[in-house]
Amino acid sequence: MPLLSGSRLARRIGSRYETVLNGEKRAQTENRIPLLLVGTGTSCDLYLRALRNTSDTEYRPIGIVDSVEDSKGLFFHDIPIVGSVRDIDAVADWCTRKEMPRQIVLTEAPSQFDQKAIKSLVEWAEGRGIAIRKLAGLCETFELEEAQPLKTLEVAPDDLLQRPARMCDHHRMARLISGARVVVTGAGGSIGSELARQIAANGPESLLLLDHSEYNLYSVTKDLAHYFPEVDRHSEICDIRDKERVERFFQQHKPDIVFNAAALKHVPIVEKNPCQGVLTNVVGTRNVAEAALRVNAKAMVQISTDKAVNASSVMGATKRVAELYCAGLDREARESDTRFMTVRFGNVLGSSGSLIPLFKEQIACGGPLTVTDPRMERFFMTIREAVELTLMASANGVERQTDKGSIFVLDMGEPIKIIDLAERMIRLSGMEPGRDIAIKIIGTRPGEKLFEELFDKLETRSACGIDGVLSAASASVSLAELRRWADRLEAFARLQDRPMVLRTLQDIVPGYGESADEIENAPRRNDLPPEEAKAVPLSNRHFADAPKGPFSIGADLLRNKIVVRH
Repeated sequence: MPLLSGSRLARRIGSRYETVLNGEKRAQTENRIPLLLVGTGTSCDLYLRALRNTSDTEYRPIGIVDSVEDSKGLFFHDIPIVGSVRDIDAVADWCTRKEMPRQIVLTEAPSQFDQKAIKSLVEWAEGRGIAIRKLAGLCETFELEEAQPLKTLEVAPDDLLQRPARMCDHHRMARLISGARVVVTGAGGSIGSELARQIAANGPESLLLLDHSEYNLYSVTKDLAHYFPEVDRHSEICDIRDKERVERFFQQHKPDIVFNAAALKHVPIVEKNPCQGVLTNVVGTRNVAEAALRVNAKAMVQISTDKAVNASSVMGATKRVAELYCAGLDREARESDTRFMTVRFGNVLGSSGSLIPLFKEQIACGGPLTVTDPRMERFFMTIREAVELTLMASANGVERQTDKGSIFVLDMGEPIKIIDLAERMIRLSGMEPGRDIAIKIIGTRPGEKLFEELFDKLETRSACGIDGVLSAASASVSLAELRRWADRLEAFARLQDRPMVLRTLQDIVPGYGESADEIENAPRRNDLPPEEAKAVPLSNRHFADAPKGPFSIGADLLRNKIVVRH
């Protein structure tokens, strides 16, 4: 490996490199992606020279990790050497005190470094969601001892995003999480597991993980035990549809902050299973929110989606109902000081069941890449960026006591055409679209829209004091009415009455299902006057208020099933 000798290092260090960037230059670079470079050889030298001569680069080197142990405190070009690859603890301490990188770039092949040390660096970075990259064309294929492949990230989310990721105030995030008891539902999913990792990195008193999938819960618990062994963790299999189990868990642990990331999110699947979508996305959210209310949690944060805006799918409509429910609690719940906040964002690059894993699999099989419509476009954000901004928005809502019932909407930049994304992935994989890998148009699926929106036309948007986050306010729905609608949805969903579930969603969510034949042609099972039809109570405490019309719903508590009384 071309190591830098003392004399060469001395020649390259000069006063012009040791000067601090002035305020104007800092302003120009503050939004660029911070990099931590590894190695001080020829490749690093060439890379830094290229960056210095490029005005529109998206990257900003903040420090260098050397291969030797006696260069800490020196500068290579104008970048400080923060430590040695053989002393990861010192490097981690510097990053914690100064600035955490978003990417670590190996400027030489991993085989040129101490293998044990580079493996420790990779594990530290992955535990904090920091991407490990290599300089294109300057490094060998990533390899560790015993020929175990390192993540090469040939097609990385940042490459597909085509814009710098948003920068976050980690101090504000730490103030929200540090010393708190934090619950994450859906903790084994893509968003939930990233939430768990970032929460663990900010020193909670305890991290409480809920998921209905045994394997997902095992996976996230194993990762946290490896990377954050000092964090007190409690993991339980729990379906948020199970109200009693959620209540017992919350009463036992008395959480301070709750993140509800549990959801059914795959549009075509939820479209075919609307009753299940309601039970998870509406009833489950209500169960979590009401449990947080009863233990007087500081805040409950609902993870939502742009598909809730002008919903055309069951998934979007159920998530919109969940948004309304949390907003209603935030405005009207007087029995505690709990804040109920919703964070809405679009597609997350690389999440389970999303486009990127599908395209990668299709490329690996030689194609074709399937695109539903050449006009279709979506908003995109990386998982880490979405979670960081979620934590930032949550902290802002708690600290600043923003307007009750507002929804935090992440600014996701300009939408990206799916066909452009497919072509870019093919090119980043070293092939040519249409020649090496075909793209096949397969037609839109039920519930899909060609274009997504981040704001409803009736919502008023405003700044909320965070770069990359806006606040959306819409007309409120009374909490009493929302609770009645949730009871009604649950009743029909547990009866597996698909037409009435769809019709009820249409009654709650303006514009949903206006052209759906299945809803319009469905026979009504309940022709009660509107005043009486508002409530079809299910929970035991509401039985006395059940409507007295020709059709009402109660519960057979002894058999634990729903019965219909005429």
